[in-house]
Amino acid sequence: MMKKSLKQLLNDAAEKYETTAFIHSDPIQFPHRYSCKEDIEVSAFVSAWMAYGSRKVFLKILDVLHSEMDKYGGPYKYIMDGGFLIHNNVSNDTLYRFYKWSDYIHLAGRIQDVLKANGTLESESVELRRLFSGINGIPLENSTSANKRLNMFLRWMVRVGSPVDFGLWSSISPSNLIIPLDTHVYQEALRLGLTNRKCADIKTATEITDHMKEIWPNDPVRGDFALYGIGINRLTSL
Repeated sequence: MMKKSLKQLLNDAAEKYETTAFIHSDPIQFPHRYSCKEDIEVSAFVSAWMAYGSRKVFLKILDVLHSEMDKYGGPYKYIMDGGFLIHNNVSNDTLYRFYKWSDYIHLAGRIQDVLKANGTLESESVELRRLFSGINGIPLENSTSANKRLNMFLRWMVRVGSPVDFGLWSSISPSNLIIPLDTHVYQEALRLGLTNRKCADIKTATEITDHMKEIWPNDPVRGDFALYGIGINRLTSL
């Protein structure tokens, strides 16, 4: 059972940091450029896929990619018209860290395939891993990975009533989401006693999410904002 003081700390942090101000320094800023569901889905998936490592660097790359998408009329049209294929001539070059341009082309081509078949990317986490199997950066279906980027994408798509997230998908309940566990969120959860596990894997992400259900039973991944905010506040107070 979580202490009352910790519940209050987490709740206060979520209230403070789940605001529109959060958007401008986060990769979710890119899908927020669009109003059409199809554009938001594509932008969000590409943005979440890229979101690891140096925020300053990957945000700059995403800005370039979205400027390119907009030349085709937006992310959805860019994907469906195969605009990404202009990069075939540099496919072996590095795009970002362990991604090559060929990985991006492969990802975009798979998004195109899924949209042609289903009309939407709307899927559960395991189904997304199946649909995007073999794509660099997407965990295997039976992986123990915390699956941070796909869980973040699902947070964006599923949560309703948020000034940050979109709430576009109704087939998945917010109560079934798992917290997007990156290094910073893991370290804060560890420090606050929300987990004692030594590995930031899917079991750890699920354990932290279960604790958050004590505060937000129908929306546990609101705790993502809380842990982010507590970490930022602690660092700026040092």
